[in-house]
Amino acid sequence: MKALQEIRVVAGVIVKEDKLILAKRKKGDHLEGMWEFPGGKIEENESPFDSLKREIKEELGIDIYPQKELLTLKYKYPEKSVILHFILAKTSQKPIPIECEEVKEFSPKEIERLNLAPADRIAWEKIKCTISYFLN
Repeated sequence: MKALQEIRVVAGVIVKEDKLILAKRKKGDHLEGMWEFPGGKIEENESPFDSLKREIKEELGIDIYPQKELLTLKYKYPEKSVILHFILAKTSQKPIPIECEEVKEFSPKEIERLNLAPADRIAWEKIKCTISYFLN
């Protein structure tokens, strides 16, 4: 039996005033149409904070300020295993959907009703109780 490929990924729990920024996966992508905390693969010799700043600039065209790691989660998909680093970050800029279908700002209550990617749903259930402390 072949071992699953293991990928290190960073996901931004990005605060803009009193809301969080989430991205909708593009059609044709793995988990298309699902909402996620935006981010991407951590490159070799790159810290999760540096990776998040790079990925968010590429995907959403904004500068962010990473604050702290909230959670590390290992999640297995049928074809790969992912280690996700969920990092709290702040921004005052308006995101644009460069590498995603759509990007929006949501209140924690609105996030409850979203069709979140499976790993993002697990992370949300773990961090939602404390996230209000970080919203303005």
